Amino acid sequence: MSNPVVIVDPVSSGSDLAPAFSARNIPVIAVRSTAYADSSDVGYAAAIQSANFLKVYDNSPDLVDDLRRLNPHAIIAGSETGVELADQLASVLTPQFANVPELARARRHKADMQQALADAGLPVIRTLNTASITEVMRWLTEQDLTDAALVLKPPASAGSDKVFHISPGGDWQRTFDHILSTPTALLGEPSETVIVQEQVTGTEYAVDTVSAAGKHVLAHLIRYRKTSADERMTVFDYTEFMPFDSRQHGELLQYASQTLDALGIRWGAAHSEIMLTAAGPRLIETGARMCGGPVLGLARAATGSSQLERVMEAYLDGEIRTTQYDFRQTVVPVFLIAPVSGVLCNVEILDKLRTLPTHLATHVWKNNGDYVERTVDFDTTLGIVALAGERRAVFADYARIRQVEAQLVVKSIE
Repeated sequence: MSNPVVIVDPVSSGSDLAPAFSARNIPVIAVRSTAYADSSDVGYAAAIQSANFLKVYDNSPDLVDDLRRLNPHAIIAGSETGVELADQLASVLTPQFANVPELARARRHKADMQQALADAGLPVIRTLNTASITEVMRWLTEQDLTDAALVLKPPASAGSDKVFHISPGGDWQRTFDHILSTPTALLGEPSETVIVQEQVTGTEYAVDTVSAAGKHVLAHLIRYRKTSADERMTVFDYTEFMPFDSRQHGELLQYASQTLDALGIRWGAAHSEIMLTAAGPRLIETGARMCGGPVLGLARAATGSSQLERVMEAYLDGEIRTTQYDFRQTVVPVFLIAPVSGVLCNVEILDKLRTLPTHLATHVWKNNGDYVERTVDFDTTLGIVALAGERRAVFADYARIRQVEAQLVVKSIE
């Protein structure tokens, strides 16, 4: 095959796409959607590796014509920032591998996402999208949520950026104004509206899938454990790759598949975060791309494969042949947390974690002398230490990680 595959914003886990296609002798082109899509100061594989591509294009008025001359085989979103542009390009240039164009906005805008599910008859989280405090007050009264716990967030973001949890009766108006006036990390500009939702509780999962011609296959099932930083219950403590149990997770997987249908996702990877509540599953959000971070290698350690292998099958074979979800061992990525903002002084202390009996991988994206923000979400973590093996042994080593992490020195700047 000489027709290239185009990857829009091949960063984070999307950085693994180009080497995989190149190994099959398929040329790969990169597209940078915005300047903010290629930022080397945030997390795992955050810069486009130009050496992996025949050419890197910037988004421009001539982009469609430039790519049309290449006759691309497929166009794939490499990360959340690339979802919207990849949708647009695929619908024009590779319609045989495009998701439903009419639902493109619902695949990015968190309020439209909930509405698309509601239109499909699925249960959703009660949601308002507005720039008006008066409208929020009226909606809270109408929904009997005046004294309820709430979630406020931008309509388009990633990595839990600017997601706030408001306790019952708490001051949501200050947070509302903050979201409207502060740029998101994803887009680099303030949001025009704010998403206001009822706060649902339960066990949160990532249901990571790959689709081919509308058939959805489970690739990863990951359970989240988060802690809080003030009004933000968005600090990842650890995540755990789970075996699939049809009695425990059957409703969850069915709901995830129905969500993908409702959002018009027919081709490629999707990362759905779903809260399994006492009333059943409720979608937090879906990204039409692979799960971010160093997840692919960890998934292979847990199950023998990942989203990446299935993405290759979908676009190159037209179907997914790796349909079996095989669980091999417990894999737990532990997120390293900075308790305060300041200058990191002794990151080398983390090296001793490599000797843990269940150590699988260490990914630290901060160095001594770097200024680090207090960890409040995924983007402000210091890194990840992944553990693998028998579950009790893994969690014994988890405790050791927290003991070593407590010795990290972060000096505040006066």
